[in-house]
Amino acid sequence: MVNKWEIYYCDLDPSIGGEQKGMRPVLIISTNAVNHNLPISTVLPLSSVSPSDRTYPTEVLLDKPVTGLPKLSVAMVQQIRTISHNRLSNLSGSITDTKAQEAILDACRSYFDL
Repeated sequence: MVNKWEIYYCDLDPSIGGEQKGMRPVLIISTNAVNHNLPISTVLPLSSVSPSDRTYPTEVLLDKPVTGLPKLSVAMVQQIRTISHNRLSNLSGSITDTKAQEAILDACRSYFDL
């Protein structure tokens, strides 16, 4: 069962144009009502970055201890996607830090002007 705030590896191919592609971690952001009752979830792709990389207003910087991933990452709100659970593999952790969760929600609200 897929739950909100969990991180899975996901095959985002095929992709078109500037869409994120390949096997990468994604963060589940859809509600558990969706995640548990439909065969789909809404996700934010995560990408590794270095401390000197530029972070865009539509991205949230996530430290390794927050994600449990081996590298510093950004959640890319501009790449939000709804995907089939069949694309998900290897649960790799979850974001339990409430400040990180709120930062992600704030970035989503800002992106969608909510």
